[in-house]
Amino acid sequence: MKPFLKLLIADLKQFFRDRTALFFTFAFPIFFIFIFGWVFSGAGDMSYKIGLTNNDETSVGDSISQMLHQIPIFEIIEGEQDAQMEELEQGDLKAVIVVPADIASSIGSGEPSEITVYYDPTQTTSAQIIIPVLRQAVDEINRQLTQQPLLLRLSEESIQVHDLRDIDYLVPGILAMSVLFLGLFGSLTLVERREKKILKRFGATPLRRSTMVFSQVVYRMILALVQTLIIIAIAYFVFGVQMVGNWFVLLGVVLLGTLTFIAIGYFAVSRARTTEGAMPIIQLIQFPMLFLSGIFFPVDLMPDFMRPVMDALPLTYLGDAFRQVMVEATPLYPLWIDIAVLGGWLVVSMILAIKLFRWE
Repeated sequence: MKPFLKLLIADLKQFFRDRTALFFTFAFPIFFIFIFGWVFSGAGDMSYKIGLTNNDETSVGDSISQMLHQIPIFEIIEGEQDAQMEELEQGDLKAVIVVPADIASSIGSGEPSEITVYYDPTQTTSAQIIIPVLRQAVDEINRQLTQQPLLLRLSEESIQVHDLRDIDYLVPGILAMSVLFLGLFGSLTLVERREKKILKRFGATPLRRSTMVFSQVVYRMILALVQTLIIIAIAYFVFGVQMVGNWFVLLGVVLLGTLTFIAIGYFAVSRARTTEGAMPIIQLIQFPMLFLSGIFFPVDLMPDFMRPVMDALPLTYLGDAFRQVMVEATPLYPLWIDIAVLGGWLVVSMILAIKLFRWE
């Protein structure tokens, strides 16, 4: 029994000395609970901004407007159709409902009429939540106003020139995740070389340390370009994902994103003494970005208090830029803002890494 207890105590001591094991055993699951809890706990209380253009000035149009205003999850904003369509294209509205001018006369004469809803299929909440709710609402309006089941219908119009599937929306997020991993984990190479005194030996040679770092950066950028081509090729040949944007812009964003996350990685591990100590730091940076940047989860599911966090993460802007350039999805921000924010993160992280990084 005594040897067993000694072995057990030795194993426990070894485990609790391993910070990486501690992180993945205890902190990592707790982190996931909080992330998923914060993201999905507020999903039932969400409200969606819906534009309404009511072209019918009769009591029928007023009744339809009142019924739409009573839908709990909709925040109805009335206005002119052209202005609201522009807001829909910019992502400020989730859908635009248009009530035709002749709806009262059509119902009065027993002729079928349509209420049109314009939506962006790249906004997942439009297809999964808003459209089904509107169908039920139109059915209810139909029963109350016409008492005929097929007299009033909902016409669904996509504002996208080409229809986007879930995989079309997901591939840019996968590419953004790959760039994140490639950039952040590249910093561990320097930590390992510092831990093994390799950097110190380089200091005794004519080779400049900056030359070694530059070679690492270029090496990672080449990998990023190859990785991008592989991901796009598989997405195209296996899943039929079309690359509709400009290739030069895409590759430029890939290089900018890679440089940004390399700089963030170097800054993050600038004071880490060992690879085991650096790994949890990288993980703490990586996982919040994956789940709060909107590259996999719809932004609409996030509660309002988490939006500032999302707006501060560089991966948010990289994923948004990829979606715009690759599949022309509705942007969260203009492309120039995505590029400017990534550039800002690059400059700040690079300056901090240069000042704080320990070579020995």
